[in-house]
Amino acid sequence: MNFQCEELTISDEELGCTIIFSDSKSADDQFKTIDEIMNSQRKYLLIQKTYPEDDFEYSYYHIESSESDTELDLEDKMTVRLSRDNFEISWSGDKLKIGLDLTNKELNDLKEILEVVFKERVIMEK
Repeated sequence: MNFQCEELTISDEELGCTIIFSDSKSADDQFKTIDEIMNSQRKYLLIQKTYPEDDFEYSYYHIESSESDTELDLEDKMTVRLSRDNFEISWSGDKLKIGLDLTNKELNDLKEILEVVFKERVIMEK
């Protein structure tokens, strides 16, 4: 396992949708110095969809982890396996496994966002 998720953040706003898995709680950052934050060994996964500004543009997809940073091409897909205990994702040759301890609501919200908002790029596996 690459890391255990301590905080899941999902925000779906006017300009786009972002999912962040983090191995630490962001509230803990308020007690750290700037140097500690900048040189953090924190592990995370960010999945982002930027909505088009007009009818002539495409949505842009970005996936970033503490170990990689990838702008997905128009044909690229993310393969996801989601269970109560784990979130596994592979994309563009990279793979990541994240341990989960989510409430039922958090798990359902995550599944819905992946299946609805990210449906063009996410292949959900059983």
